[in-house]
Amino acid sequence: MPLSVALRSNLLRFVEDLLAHMTVAEKRGQLQTEELSSFADRPDRVEDTLVEKLRAGRVGTIVGPRSREEARQLQRIAIEQTRIGIPLLFAAPIDEAAWPSPLAMAASWSPEAVEAVARRTAEAASERGLTWLATPPFLLAGAIRGRGYSGESPFLAQSIRDAVVRGLSGRDFGSDLADEGHALALLRTDPPSQSGPRLTSDRPPFATSDLFAGRDFADWHSGTDTNSEKLDDAVRRILLAKAQLGLFRDPYNRLDAAKPAGSETGDAERIVLARKSMVLLRNEGSTLPLPEQAETVLCVDCGDGLADTVSSALGTAGVSARKLSGLALRQDAIDAPTALFAADGMAIGIASDAASRAQTVLVCIGDALCVEGTGLPRLGEAASALLSALVHANSRCVLLAATARPLDPACLPERLAGHLQTWRPTRGFAEALGAIVTGKAAPSGRLPLSLGQADEPHACPFGHGLSYGALRQTDLSLEFGSDRVSVQVKLHNPHSHAVIDIIQLYVRTPGAPARDLRAFQHVEVPAGSILDIRFELGVEELGQADGLAPQRVAAGRHAIFVGRDAINGQRGEIDIPVDLARAMSVPAALRDTPGSGASRSA
Repeated sequence: MPLSVALRSNLLRFVEDLLAHMTVAEKRGQLQTEELSSFADRPDRVEDTLVEKLRAGRVGTIVGPRSREEARQLQRIAIEQTRIGIPLLFAAPIDEAAWPSPLAMAASWSPEAVEAVARRTAEAASERGLTWLATPPFLLAGAIRGRGYSGESPFLAQSIRDAVVRGLSGRDFGSDLADEGHALALLRTDPPSQSGPRLTSDRPPFATSDLFAGRDFADWHSGTDTNSEKLDDAVRRILLAKAQLGLFRDPYNRLDAAKPAGSETGDAERIVLARKSMVLLRNEGSTLPLPEQAETVLCVDCGDGLADTVSSALGTAGVSARKLSGLALRQDAIDAPTALFAADGMAIGIASDAASRAQTVLVCIGDALCVEGTGLPRLGEAASALLSALVHANSRCVLLAATARPLDPACLPERLAGHLQTWRPTRGFAEALGAIVTGKAAPSGRLPLSLGQADEPHACPFGHGLSYGALRQTDLSLEFGSDRVSVQVKLHNPHSHAVIDIIQLYVRTPGAPARDLRAFQHVEVPAGSILDIRFELGVEELGQADGLAPQRVAAGRHAIFVGRDAINGQRGEIDIPVDLARAMSVPAALRDTPGSGASRSA
């Protein structure tokens, strides 16, 4: 549970007393990190160099402990062989191969699924004795080519980012994480500086706790060499974080060798997130899911081995599939892997002949066969020739795009029957793909960005994504409440099976140039049913930010749009009078009624 006022006060007094007894050298030592990996090839240097620094109090964090036992030995030195005995933080970066990209996370539109994966990651790290995890970059804005790009909507990106921090740090910001079993989170929201520490605001907008979850301690170093107040402030924050983690109470809590190492891998949570992230962009003639008695499914590989994963996933799901290489081996094409070679012609011909006799063709294409386009990647020459030939040979051809970013729709054949954006494979990929392709689960991912121009064939608006069945939306209504606006629509399911969807709400506030995503709900409508969906809009949904000031609702006309994406839906307008705008702008904690907000379910 969150820290009580009394407990926080006690921690602050403890930290201030400790700070008063520290020398300048010891304070600077709390800001220093040592990477064990740098000594991996010279184990003797750990004893001669690192231990010497530890005993002198010149290290506050160890990066990359290789085992719980090693971390315990280093912690014992810090506690028992230094003047004050301040415990160490043990840090490590998250394995990017097992961590979905921010764009794939955002495509799930499911903070709950993201938080679950982050929580399992933190628990596994805690079993190694880690107290601080660093994720890959997570950018809230920037070029689409950026490594940490998370989409076009700040609201969606912040929802996903906050879920990551909650999962890594514990559900309640400011909780005693020694009991939660989680760790501090380092989650960058801008690219790492190339020239040393960066100056940042004292408290970022998403850090609602005293734990400073999501902060990079390196940010606090700037100016500490010449400014004693900045030095004390930086060290104070690190000491408080260590206190909140329970390290002063029991520095060996996570490092007890008698504790059994956990066997929970978090695979179930990873499969759920991978499944929720996959976006069905095109599905002509209901090509997917595959028929229950699918007889001849052909998986065509482009040389990167993805078809092995796909065919294995289908086999696990009970569908027999034949695998075939559609291009010549690329070993001799290291300098131009996307180019079309003479040998590719024969491979494409063989694949096309096999495709003409198959019931359905699944074409697996990854980043290696793509080239950079204007904003979005495009198929390279070889992959484009192969896909065009397969589409010509079989009208039930589905592209499985296992790419870090969605492909430019303009580069795809007009007659392509299906297009599933699966993202780059991570743990859980095969199981998730098998469930969606065979219909054991319906696709629920939605684009966190728009693809192509609106007037181009098969361009996709922000929020686009298909499921196995479409709902019809009617009866948009807007009503005033005492301190909020109520929005309601009806969803009709004409199918003989349940249909899932994500209903999205966009708002254009007075004077704003365009509408922005402000809320969304995951829904499942039973077969042949009508479901009423309601959004309750308060200051968080209708407010406008003004620098660092709290959000306020502006009086005037607000355009409300509700639909399955940013273009397809219903639009309404409502004039908010001055008195209601003022009432809605009062912080929820100061009202007699509960705080407003749209309800969301996963």
